[in-house]
Amino acid sequence: MLLGLGIVLGFAGIGFLCWLLFLCAVYAAPLFVAAMVCTMLYDHAMMSGVHAILAGIAAGIMVLAFGQAILASSRDPALRTLVSFLLALPAALAGFGMTLGFSGMGDMGTIPAYLFATFGALCVGGATWTRLCAIQPA
Repeated sequence: MLLGLGIVLGFAGIGFLCWLLFLCAVYAAPLFVAAMVCTMLYDHAMMSGVHAILAGIAAGIMVLAFGQAILASSRDPALRTLVSFLLALPAALAGFGMTLGFSGMGDMGTIPAYLFATFGALCVGGATWTRLCAIQPA
């Protein structure tokens, strides 16, 4: 009884995390930029902790705002494709890492785990790119 409940709740938890990843994957690029700016400013002793965090948040907000503004206002398909690809690339990397982590929870070999993680990266990156390309220019 309890083993069956554990299996069902385990699948439900993994399903919830995958749904959350697909929902939040559009925001992976601004989060990545914010984390990198914060880390660079703090590691090179340019700013204190709080100031580096605030600068990272500001950089992430600017990436999100500029990306959304370009996608909403540009009619050039090459520019829209490039911007949506650049915004979807960190989401694909996050999908790769998450799928590889899920593969490591089971007893899977290295080569199948990386093949499975590559498929996960393609799915998450493709879903993010599709959501970004769906933004219609004004």
